[in-house]
Amino acid sequence: MTALNKLGLLGALGAGLGRIRTRTWLIVGGLLLLVVGLFVAAAIALLAWLWAQAPAAIDAGKRVGGEAVAQVEQVAPGLWQRLDQWLPGLREQLQRWVPGLAPAPAKDVSGTDIGPVPRFPGLVRSHFARDAQSVEVRFVGSADAAAVLAHYVQGFAAAGFKQEVLAATADTESHRFVKGAETFELTLKRLVGGRVEVQLKQPLRS
Repeated sequence: MTALNKLGLLGALGAGLGRIRTRTWLIVGGLLLLVVGLFVAAAIALLAWLWAQAPAAIDAGKRVGGEAVAQVEQVAPGLWQRLDQWLPGLREQLQRWVPGLAPAPAKDVSGTDIGPVPRFPGLVRSHFARDAQSVEVRFVGSADAAAVLAHYVQGFAAAGFKQEVLAATADTESHRFVKGAETFELTLKRLVGGRVEVQLKQPLRS
């Protein structure tokens, strides 16, 4: 194709474009904007979905990691103690992401038990705190979570307390027991390796 033919083709194309109405250009531009808008909306929706899935993915990772920790403890007991000697501080860093790395204390920490229900057999007091607003005690140990919950629910009922469920998930349950002006809040957590943590909190009257 010669240069003259090329110029003629370009001229014809320019003339054809010139005959297209302004309204047609506006329609084409609107369609392009619509397509771009749809792509942007789809991208935003995808990012929002990924953001919503992030907590579930983290929780799943924690559960998988916790199960792996339990398996390691069964296959190689004492491994974490050796790692604590070789790499001090590693367990504390990993514990933020993988529950169950903290070993249960061999005996009760200082403090006293609270409430009218005796502690579930086999649990060890791992935490005690008192301030002007409340007294809090935690127990940990290997036990069946359903049996532990039934022990406290029945114990408080026998002592004349009324039970109220505050929250419940597959891993954690929170209950309130009230008798007159006396109140206790119980939180039961299911940990890896068949362990449980019981938290009892008693708000203090001012």
